[in-house]
Amino acid sequence: MKIKEAIEIINGSTSTVLVKESDDFLRIYHRDLNTYNNWFLKMHIDATNWDSICSDWDCLSNIEPRDLARVMDVIQRLLDTPINERFPEKKYVLSAMRCVEGPVPVKQYVDAMNISTNNVEFHFGFANEKANAMEFTQEDLDSLSGFFPKDAIDAMKEPAEDKND
Repeated sequence: MKIKEAIEIINGSTSTVLVKESDDFLRIYHRDLNTYNNWFLKMHIDATNWDSICSDWDCLSNIEPRDLARVMDVIQRLLDTPINERFPEKKYVLSAMRCVEGPVPVKQYVDAMNISTNNVEFHFGFANEKANAMEFTQEDLDSLSGFFPKDAIDAMKEPAEDKND
């Protein structure tokens, strides 16, 4: 189970519990705004067992039993998930400044590639159109190092998270 998925499950299926992630911790609170700063469970996102989870049962009042059961189930599923699988793999896009129409460079994103034994071709989309850009994992980009210097790929890559901006 991924951290983001755990947060969505707890926040979406409980009426008296709220979970927030900050500073590499999941803090689980009562939804009541008067007690919002009083978490009853605090888990580091790299926790591997219940012994490493902090609890403050004084802040547990008025939590519905079914909500507490849901929280405990989700936390157990997180603990059972290997740490490296709890986080989504980062995706990247590649871009370059190109002079397509005249001397003014425009930023274009790679939307396709052709790779053969001795040739690699980047195909670029329309200017500043990130939405159709091809996505790469870091592993994909590392595999391109046989064709391009790593510094060149690093100069072209940018996170895909804001791809629809």
